[in-house]
Amino acid sequence: MLTAIGPASMQSEQAQAGPASQCLSNKKETKVAALFNRQRGNDIRRGSLEKRTRKLFHELHVVQGDDPRIYQRLRKLLSPAYLNVARNYFCGKVCLDAGCGSNANATYSMLAHGARKVFAFDLDETILKSAPKYLRLFKGRYELSTGTVLDLHYRDDFFDFVHCAGVLHHARDVYQGLAELARVTKPGGLLVFSVYGKGGVAREITSLLRDKYDKDKEFQYVIDNLTERQLQDGVTWILDEMAGQGDSWGKKIPRGLIRRLFDKDLVLTIKDRIKAPIYHEDSEEELVAALKGHGFRKIERLTRYPRYQNLRRFLSPLYYRYDHPLARLFYGSGFVQLKAVKEGKGRR
Repeated sequence: MLTAIGPASMQSEQAQAGPASQCLSNKKETKVAALFNRQRGNDIRRGSLEKRTRKLFHELHVVQGDDPRIYQRLRKLLSPAYLNVARNYFCGKVCLDAGCGSNANATYSMLAHGARKVFAFDLDETILKSAPKYLRLFKGRYELSTGTVLDLHYRDDFFDFVHCAGVLHHARDVYQGLAELARVTKPGGLLVFSVYGKGGVAREITSLLRDKYDKDKEFQYVIDNLTERQLQDGVTWILDEMAGQGDSWGKKIPRGLIRRLFDKDLVLTIKDRIKAPIYHEDSEEELVAALKGHGFRKIERLTRYPRYQNLRRFLSPLYYRYDHPLARLFYGSGFVQLKAVKEGKGRR
């Protein structure tokens, strides 16, 4: 276990890089989906699922980080506009990126928007080797470490801003992790996190596919080796067959469009959804109740219109308008993104 980090450890730091761009215990027992077999349940209790998840996402994150187009999209996900705060909000703030991933795209975003210091961690030492490559513009303004969201190695009430995107739903206990994030947020500070919502036809389908991947070796091989070229060739073959049978649509759809719709980013998303050992599902109401129990107020659900370049662009309206009946049918409570202010006095 690493020693607690507090203000004393930062006094020797030089606030060298000036602000960029705009700047110049209410626990809930985790429910495991009924589809998980007994071995998977045992894995959850031992924590090995989290290690498997980390190994998977390390591989995906490195590919994402090394693709300029994908990494640019990821860096834009966290911004003052998305958070609905002032453009200079991050200037001078001490921030946490909990479960930063191997390409640390949110850490990059906070630093680019002027954060004084960003502490970032993930489960294993792979981030210590990979993340610095993506953060080379911000040397001296970030600190990487290993750790788990279930037992944060930081002092109480330490961070001005705490960020945790897409991590808690892979953890052994969503609400233990949320309690830890709440603990290290300063009074008056902001906590922003996102998790998989509950329900929806799409969730049921991905759960079935995830279970099939866990049990079916042949299906595992197909998903593990899936490429954008395979998807493009498969769809192109369908269109060619349609054209050969006299269906005019087989000729009308440009083959260049197929290459754009079925790209590397889409393949990585498919592998994420199917290969990740676990995705807990929690409703907005459950999460808001937990936040209130930890002394948070001004709780707001965030949403954005995703700017995908691939097939997922047709799903963007459903992601953005998560309360629309069609979105509810497919995605239930959606991808829940919450922002909350911790009670008490402090800098905001």
